[in-house]
Amino acid sequence: MESELDPDRIGRIGERQFEVLCECAGLYCNKSVVDVMGWDFIVEFPTVSAGQALPLDQRPTNAARVQLKSTLGRAGNRIRLSLSAIDRLAKDPRPALIVVFRLRADGELQSAYLVHLIGNELARVLRRLRLAEARKAHDINHTDISYDYEKVGVRFEPTPAGLSAALSAACGQSPGAYTIEKQRQLTELGYENGQFEAEALIQIEGPEHFSSLLLGLAPLKPHRLRVFDSRFGIRLPYQGTLFDDIEELRLTPPTLGSCEISIRGSGFGQAARFDGEMFIGPPIAEPHGAELLIRTLDFIIRLTPPALKFESVGSIDDMEHSLEEWAELLRALTLMATGRATLTIAGNDRIPSITFPVDQPITGPYLEEIPLISAFLDGWLQLLTNAGLRSTARFKFDAFWEANEARMAVDILLNPKSQARFEFQTLEIEEPSSSPEGLYFNSSSFADTSITFSAKVFFEQSDDPEWQYRSTRFEALDVRPKVDDLEEYGMDQATACDLKLLIDPRNMTLAPRSDIPEAPTTSQHQE
Repeated sequence: MESELDPDRIGRIGERQFEVLCECAGLYCNKSVVDVMGWDFIVEFPTVSAGQALPLDQRPTNAARVQLKSTLGRAGNRIRLSLSAIDRLAKDPRPALIVVFRLRADGELQSAYLVHLIGNELARVLRRLRLAEARKAHDINHTDISYDYEKVGVRFEPTPAGLSAALSAACGQSPGAYTIEKQRQLTELGYENGQFEAEALIQIEGPEHFSSLLLGLAPLKPHRLRVFDSRFGIRLPYQGTLFDDIEELRLTPPTLGSCEISIRGSGFGQAARFDGEMFIGPPIAEPHGAELLIRTLDFIIRLTPPALKFESVGSIDDMEHSLEEWAELLRALTLMATGRATLTIAGNDRIPSITFPVDQPITGPYLEEIPLISAFLDGWLQLLTNAGLRSTARFKFDAFWEANEARMAVDILLNPKSQARFEFQTLEIEEPSSSPEGLYFNSSSFADTSITFSAKVFFEQSDDPEWQYRSTRFEALDVRPKVDDLEEYGMDQATACDLKLLIDPRNMTLAPRSDIPEAPTTSQHQE
């Protein structure tokens, strides 16, 4: 009976067989002279021949690092390698492969397997290295890692064609894309649940404060903070400076997804609608169990079995919104201030639609002015729609205090009981009548939009010796983007409507009012 081949001979036979297969397959096989880098061979693929689709400067070169293991398979289907060798091999950004040759007793090739150090197998190497670091077992040259090559490897025929196909399938056709993905995995594997974990000593002031902390509504102010880099669930003390200046932290509760919030009044008026996101707090026995949090851009809703709490986010004076966003928010506040509104949360597949009465008074600044400003916003948006305009600017709340001319335009054109009034000492008309009619035209601006408009004005004679004629109502005639020649526009509108009396805005004097922020300004004409 022939004696069994010793391991050194098995290794040399395998190497020669590998070199022969590469030569026959047209691959370029470069053997490592000093085996300290974790690989035995660099196998390079032939470059794309001239005349192909890609020009010379863009033709990629493709190569793989190969660790070759040859075995008789007498000890089962496992091979063992030093962790230090696999460390160097696996971390190479190019394809890193373990090729296993199983030989017969006479040295002939029986079967071949390829273990690709990418994905799960790369993660396994990185996890073993992280574990060695955590245990301070830095001498990984004397630590082994084993592979069941039949289980984790891909079997291929030990022929030139079989080897070439196996290597090509592992390396792919785009070396650049492979390298990018390999670098990503080297950086991100093991951090799927986040990179950092922290231990902190915090002070909790009571159940409500604890609930606010868990919902991310109140900050965590740690008295002592220890941060760990956690990879594959193995923690190491964090050594960087990223958290040196942190004085407070906020938790992010689990999300239930998006939802829609609508606030409606008791009548037929327009509702306010918002997009939000729902979060669920952890179950707490006291005082009311888990809270449901609905968060929007401007407010939050905290929902517990006994109550609904509505809270704004920040100060209204600091908010900056578009015209549409301001309109929705102020309309919602106006509806809730009546004490007869309803609030509906819907649009989430995991939570059924729920409606609550909003019958408690709300508190905050400008509660008397907000309904008037809300009406102005809805009206201005309607005028912009009629004029074919749209506002895109974002602005703060104080812009509304300077919108008197725009508020007057809305009041004249859209309010059946307009608060604006024109008063004249005399009217220069050819045939005075008890109910003269005239044309008022003007341009007005708010935020980033400007309009030009016209309205028919109806007058009546008064008993006031100072003001003989007073306007009684208005009829909107036209609104359009701001014109360049306002006087020409007024003449054209008067001709089209057959009106002889034109009220020139250049001759207007605005009467001062003490409640300017609350209502459109009354105007007067002086001869």
